[in-house]
Amino acid sequence: MFDYDTIPPGYYDTVFHRARGAQSKWHHLKFARVAREIEGCTRHLDIGCGPGTFIGQLPNRSVAVGLDLSARQIEYAHSRYGTDSRLFYNCTMDQLPRELDGFDAITAVELIEHLTPEEVKVALESAVERLVPGGRLVLTTPNFGGAWPLVEAMLNRVGSLDYDMQHTNKFTRSSLAVLLTMLGLRDVCVTTSLGIAPFTASLGWKMADKVSEWEQPLLAPKWGLLLIGTGTQPD
Repeated sequence: MFDYDTIPPGYYDTVFHRARGAQSKWHHLKFARVAREIEGCTRHLDIGCGPGTFIGQLPNRSVAVGLDLSARQIEYAHSRYGTDSRLFYNCTMDQLPRELDGFDAITAVELIEHLTPEEVKVALESAVERLVPGGRLVLTTPNFGGAWPLVEAMLNRVGSLDYDMQHTNKFTRSSLAVLLTMLGLRDVCVTTSLGIAPFTASLGWKMADKVSEWEQPLLAPKWGLLLIGTGTQPD
């Protein structure tokens, strides 16, 4: 098992704010894509929030809650992004205080690949219980039904982190759709995003954005490296 407490507090926040290189551009493009899925929400919960970067980049909500199992990352998130309306908790989904309820958007950004199937089931069933009717669940995870395994193998060779140890639950478009359907959600949709764009950031930060705009229509719904699954809580 990978020890996530070995990741320095704020590591991924530092990567994001570096604003250069493929890893940073990956997070920028990913967060922008997820943010579009939850536009207009007023009560947002982010599961596996890490150092709080995603919540920190969003417009102020009436309530934004992040939770994570790493106490070190939550301490960082609270000090960096915490406010009266941005709250961070070191707990599992089922341990979140019951008064924090009635969310109209719940996100889990590149989380479920790190959990066992049973952990995914428990966390997401508990999350769906907190959604208001019409609320949206948004999940992202690497697309193991596409080219991602090759990219991961390359990253394991040249990078400082071993993603093969971390990514123990490998989703495809069909298996992610099954998961969302089994949660009882309606209007389930699984599409993909991110191809070569993040890796062109070394040629120019804004160039990578242009490549992303160009490639997205070609990637959706199945050729991108990142799966994006959404579903809506029934009325």
